[in-house]
Amino acid sequence: MVRMNWKEIFFVSGNAGILAIFYTLLGSLVSYVMYHIFDTHDDKWEKRPLWFQLTDVSLETAILSIVAFWSAQLIEIAPPVFPVRKELDVLVDSYISGIFFIFAIFLFLDELTTKYKYLFERIFKPFFNKIFPQYGSIIDFSLSYTPRKTDKEKDRAM
Repeated sequence: MVRMNWKEIFFVSGNAGILAIFYTLLGSLVSYVMYHIFDTHDDKWEKRPLWFQLTDVSLETAILSIVAFWSAQLIEIAPPVFPVRKELDVLVDSYISGIFFIFAIFLFLDELTTKYKYLFERIFKPFFNKIFPQYGSIIDFSLSYTPRKTDKEKDRAM
């Protein structure tokens, strides 16, 4: 832990709060714009060709990474609102930029998450079903490639 006096604690806390608000607003704005300009994950999107789906999630991911990178670069060169030592400023920048931007970016981009899940199921499921057991649990060591009688009974009960 970095040693700080009371004044530094106050200033670092102020800078953290201001950066949290900035990154939350930036992430919210970016995700809201992307929510409106990209297709939603629905039956129509699932019927599109695989190249379209991969391009869609790749472009969304690229935009997010570009905005995150350049906003972090701008914040790094900008002076802190409250003057603190460089090591404290960098500590606040790296902590706040990671947490709050990531939090805010997914406010309106839960569709991107469902798109990725759909693509992983579409692309990897046929291979993973052959490699990994589909039934049981690793917790109680009941993994198996075929359903057990108890698994079938559980499925019927649901």
